[in-house]
Amino acid sequence: MLETAQKYIAKHVLEPTHLDYPEIKKLAIKLGVSTAVAYFLFKVVLYRLYLSPVNRIPGPKVGWLPFMGNYPEIVREETGVPLKKWENMYGGIYAFHGPWNVPRVVVTDSILLKQVLTSNEYDFIKTPQASAFLRRILGDGLLTAEGQAHRHQRKMLNPAFSVNSIRSLLPLMAKPGHRLRNQWIDMIEGPDHKVKAENGQEFTEIEISSGLSLATLDVIGWAFGQDFKSLEYAGTPNQSKLSRAYLHLFSNEVTFMRVLTFMFPIFRHLPTERNLKTKRDLRWLEEESRQLVQAGIDRAAEAKTKGVADNKPKDLLATMIDLTDETTGQGFTLEEIRNQCLTFLAAGHETTSVSLSWCLWLLGQNQQIQDDLRTEVRTLFHQDDETPSYEDINALPLLNNVVRETLRLIPPVPMTSRVTRVPVVLGSYVLPKGTTIFLSPIATHHSKQIWGDDAEEFNPYRWEGDRLGNAYQYMPFLAGGRQCIGYKFALVEFKILLAVLIRNIQYFEKPGFKVSKKQQITLRPDPNMVIWARTV
Repeated sequence: MLETAQKYIAKHVLEPTHLDYPEIKKLAIKLGVSTAVAYFLFKVVLYRLYLSPVNRIPGPKVGWLPFMGNYPEIVREETGVPLKKWENMYGGIYAFHGPWNVPRVVVTDSILLKQVLTSNEYDFIKTPQASAFLRRILGDGLLTAEGQAHRHQRKMLNPAFSVNSIRSLLPLMAKPGHRLRNQWIDMIEGPDHKVKAENGQEFTEIEISSGLSLATLDVIGWAFGQDFKSLEYAGTPNQSKLSRAYLHLFSNEVTFMRVLTFMFPIFRHLPTERNLKTKRDLRWLEEESRQLVQAGIDRAAEAKTKGVADNKPKDLLATMIDLTDETTGQGFTLEEIRNQCLTFLAAGHETTSVSLSWCLWLLGQNQQIQDDLRTEVRTLFHQDDETPSYEDINALPLLNNVVRETLRLIPPVPMTSRVTRVPVVLGSYVLPKGTTIFLSPIATHHSKQIWGDDAEEFNPYRWEGDRLGNAYQYMPFLAGGRQCIGYKFALVEFKILLAVLIRNIQYFEKPGFKVSKKQQITLRPDPNMVIWARTV
């Protein structure tokens, strides 16, 4: 028996001439493909739609397109509409499925939001995909940092955004506002862009989104001690690389290739026209941010050489250059300062410009509120180019309420995401490590249970008295430890620019103009906002 077995092995196993390699190769390929398909179907269909613990959370059924989950409904509707509908159906925590049936959890309940944003904030970090995307434009700064790195950067940067620092920057914030107002008045008084309403009144048609974006970029430039001249040189060969890069990166352009890139990030590396322009834009941002920081360092060195008094107000960049850690005595490196500059350049100008676009559009629909606001802000200006004080600009009740209501109704960042760093218990549900969670301020801000039956209407007077909502019901700048560090800067920038622009110009909604809310990074108007205007 042993001898027979040895002969069989020698003949059929050990002798290579009897092995059919093509057949084995085909068999191996079939086996590999079958295994891959089986694993794909198990993971994408069976596990994600049925076995994942996230499926215990109530939520909508997936659509009919294979592997697309609820994604078609999300992209078909205006930003926030499906989330608000599902919140009304399933409550303050529910689940839906994204592309490739990935289960996602949406949290709008204020108690659970407190857990995510404050109580256990470092158990919920930004998704790797979101961080990688944001890091390309915003740099590796405070917004993309996590854990101990975030705590350290936040502690270091707090003095740069103190009330005293912002107060000293207020005159610089007003300059671009006056420049933009003068440009619009010149357009109104000029012969071009004239339109007539049905009642025979004449107006000037203005596309305001681009101008507001350039003005708020100039505000950040002044805050960094430099005049970018974005408004002055707009559309000319002298236009700065920064303004050209941001106008392209934050554009509303949506193409089939852009959608495919969202589904398959590897497409970002294809040599398409947009990818090549994006690569150019990112290179410009790196070059310009390095020059900006170096210019700030040179100014600081020159000031020390000349013995400039220590009590002279510092710009934001100079403050960051001088910051030191109380424990180690070390400051930011040049690369760390550059990354923080990229963060504040992009986030600081884009959110405010988008909010101002929506605000002027809302005021164009509500002429009485606009008239009352104009009457109120005119008390701040005794001379044409005067800058109100920090205390005066924050003391105007209607201005405060118009800004609050705009940010409530159309929050600049309507949705953000987190991923569980470890397994967590959220409410009565156990979420595995790696579960994606969406936080949706726009859904919370439009809740009729919180804001009443007119929750989706523009009503600044709802804020009269003590009606502020708790920190997790009203959060245009998020809440907790990840609340925007520059929110006070952004609010006073919003107010001063709005006050300057509303003082001498009356805005009207353009008849028949259809605009939708489209989230890129911020909730941008699509197409760019167009209004009618005249001087008053």
